[in-house]
Amino acid sequence: MQRQQWIDVLRGIGIVLVVWGHVYGGYSFDLIFLFHMPLFFFLSGMLFKPVADIGAFARYKARQLLVPYTVFLLLINIPLALHLVAHPHEPGALLDFAIDLLWGGSRLSAWVAAFWFVTSFYAVLLIEACLVGRHGRRTLCWLHALMLGLSMLNAWLAPQWQVPWALNVALAAAPFFYAGYLWQQAGDRPGLQRWATVVVLLALPIIIANRHLGWNIGFGYDMKVTHYGIPGVSFIVALACCILLARCARYLAAHHARSARLLAALGRAAIVIMFMHMVFTMGLAALLGEQYRLARVALGLGGSYLIYLASRRWAWSRTLLLGDVKNHRI
Repeated sequence: MQRQQWIDVLRGIGIVLVVWGHVYGGYSFDLIFLFHMPLFFFLSGMLFKPVADIGAFARYKARQLLVPYTVFLLLINIPLALHLVAHPHEPGALLDFAIDLLWGGSRLSAWVAAFWFVTSFYAVLLIEACLVGRHGRRTLCWLHALMLGLSMLNAWLAPQWQVPWALNVALAAAPFFYAGYLWQQAGDRPGLQRWATVVVLLALPIIIANRHLGWNIGFGYDMKVTHYGIPGVSFIVALACCILLARCARYLAAHHARSARLLAALGRAAIVIMFMHMVFTMGLAALLGEQYRLARVALGLGGSYLIYLASRRWAWSRTLLLGDVKNHRI
């Protein structure tokens, strides 16, 4: 079956927002961090099918996600490791550096700060493979509500709790994943679009006032550091944003061919952009200064996209860097 373009468009919108959110602050940060990572889990849930052989699925997704994760992590950090070896700053620095890379999750920072997503996403896929298709919808709704509640307890009682590979974030991400699965099952219902529109229109002035008036209410989902906003409220608003963006992606694919092609191309390269964009954005900031924000966003997207195109040329690079591009998803 031919891949629907609007799905790649939606993924493209998501990855552009990821890069933008990591470069810009202020209102952009408040709005984008409300939904930008939940969107990827929601989108993946839309594409999910019940799994018959969980072991085979786990191995397949490991090759598709964890192999590129490991390769990019090493490629980016080997130069820094060599620098630590040649110019030791303090005893044990290299060992701490290696432990951080192995631990992953919230311990990854700077150029590899976004890598937490991949390991947490892999955990969500395994959770959903074990649940969807094996339990009824009511049971699944209760189980995902329980996961959402546990994630809020994690954020409230132990927000600094560092779990290997950000596996605890899967508790907050799985409800978005399952919501995407249910949304795809329900179809594009006008009632859902109206509900989502009302929720977003009510939330936007509050979020803007929060920044403008200095209320400092944390609405957004900064999932890497286990901040999930206001319990229940932030989840509903983020879910409404995901539904509206899916509708926008369909509209762009149907009515704006040029924009859709550009976003779809970025969407297909999303995994490489996820891995590489901070190398470019932070590198340019170090060279020219942080004030060149639009140029940093453009380089983060464009430079990463060129690496994606180069990675498609050879079988070995498709395997190691793209997790086999023919079957690639994020």
